[in-house]
Amino acid sequence: MSTAGIGKADAQQNAAVYISDIDHFWEAFDSVHTTADTALQVAIMQKLYIDKGTAGLKAFMQLRNFDAARLVASIHKYPKFWASARPNTLKVPPALPLIQAYLDTLKAMYPAMRPAPLYFTITAVRAAGVAETGIALIGTEIATGNRYTDVSEFPDKRLANFFQPKETDNIIPVAIHEYVHTQQKGEGKVLLSQSIYEGACDFITELVLHEPLMHSYLTYGRLHEQELKEAFKKEMFGEELSNWLYNGSTSATMGDLGYFMGYTICKSYYRHAQNKQQAVSDIIDLDYTNLEAVKKFLNDAQYYKDKF
Repeated sequence: MSTAGIGKADAQQNAAVYISDIDHFWEAFDSVHTTADTALQVAIMQKLYIDKGTAGLKAFMQLRNFDAARLVASIHKYPKFWASARPNTLKVPPALPLIQAYLDTLKAMYPAMRPAPLYFTITAVRAAGVAETGIALIGTEIATGNRYTDVSEFPDKRLANFFQPKETDNIIPVAIHEYVHTQQKGEGKVLLSQSIYEGACDFITELVLHEPLMHSYLTYGRLHEQELKEAFKKEMFGEELSNWLYNGSTSATMGDLGYFMGYTICKSYYRHAQNKQQAVSDIIDLDYTNLEAVKKFLNDAQYYKDKF
């Protein structure tokens, strides 16, 4: 994805966090409900939300394949969800100073941090967040969900599992997680590499927040670590990811446990490192496309007794 021009067209003085998509979406949302004509509803969504949207919204639409029609369809399909999600999304503007403070904390921990615009957008319930080098995108309707968000209209438990441990909104952890992704090198091709790529962001986020993350897959993983550790070892050098990653809607127990394994490996690496700031840099700067580098990181983490 080309990120040329992102930030320039949406420039705010001394700011790298953009939130205008939130207000534009709810303006479009309310206007959509003034007519029963579906074609007109789509045109309204296009004009009031997408045409006014940030470069971050446009990028998100490309990455997660949604448009005005899909947004309108989502509004009709999940009315209870949207009603319960709206108040949470409106908590983002007051949280901007706190978000910036945590980004400053990350910068202090990782002095090589490169500036990257952070966009809070609304998607068609497509993703809590995505990132590529140089840009972080937040799906605010998911990222701000909590255990009180109504997910009764969804056929699977993916969102229920994501929201259940959260008493309040999840703005800060998701934002920091995605921001760390903007600093990383390319994603991994094997399960081990990709799990560390994802888990590293959770571990660094935990360091930034100075408190344990309570994501459902981390809570489950902590209770079942030994059995997961042995099962992961058998598959970690394979290219099949579906048993461990991005499987929240299909797993019979708990999805995304590869995040937990990567997080735990990073935690072990940090614990064994004498220079903690250097360890943070090692985790973020790891070349996930280089399997030999990833193996060395695993060995240095001393998580498994075996050497690989």
